[in-house]
Amino acid sequence: SDLSALDEVFKCLEDGRAAGHTPTDTWSEVLLPLVDKSGQCLDLRWPDYGGEQLNSVFEQREISENWRSRLVEADGWMILIRLESETTFDDALDQLVERASDGTAPSARPNTWDANANAKWVELIQLLLHVSGTGTHKRLEKPKLAVLLSCYDEIKNPQDTPSEVLGEYLPLLSSFINSNWSSDSFSVWGLSSLGVPLTPNDTNDDFIDEGPEEQGWVISPEGGEQDEDLSKPLAWLLDV
Repeated sequence: SDLSALDEVFKCLEDGRAAGHTPTDTWSEVLLPLVDKSGQCLDLRWPDYGGEQLNSVFEQREISENWRSRLVEADGWMILIRLESETTFDDALDQLVERASDGTAPSARPNTWDANANAKWVELIQLLLHVSGTGTHKRLEKPKLAVLLSCYDEIKNPQDTPSEVLGEYLPLLSSFINSNWSSDSFSVWGLSSLGVPLTPNDTNDDFIDEGPEEQGWVISPEGGEQDEDLSKPLAWLLDV
């Protein structure tokens, strides 16, 4: 396997530091030969691309051929969302009640609908469905959808299931997914790939001592204990 695309990431993790983001114009693949629990061999071609490409799709309403061909061919999609970094607005009715009770003035808010993560994610998924030629006249069986709530160690209510957490943070997106996918064709997972927050400039000695391979965990759609097997969402998506 050629892991050269991940060299900088490995170096940062060895030093107990957070790795930088993939450059915007990057598009490559990392080949990972795998064997499933039944002994079947498969090649996982993990894409490495700049996350800003998705922002560009949303802002420009335009999708490159690289994206289009993969969307058309894919039987499943995996979406990663860091909830704590998403911009959301309080419910307007709740704000009116709160202001009426304490006498505070309305607070300023951006005048663009695009700033709201609820609207952004729903419209982005609609764009991807349109480009892939997938209609929503009935609940979707394909593409299967795995939503991974990344940096799950930041979540304040970890006792809730990941689906409940998504509904609390992004209720419009949660409702959209539940309305358009069949219940057995989508799943929501909590993911903490490193287990702890890291920064680019400060080293975490405990992280170095224990090693990155011992840190990460996922929370299954049903909730419960942390599971060290980070491949669980992928195994669900591939049905292996």
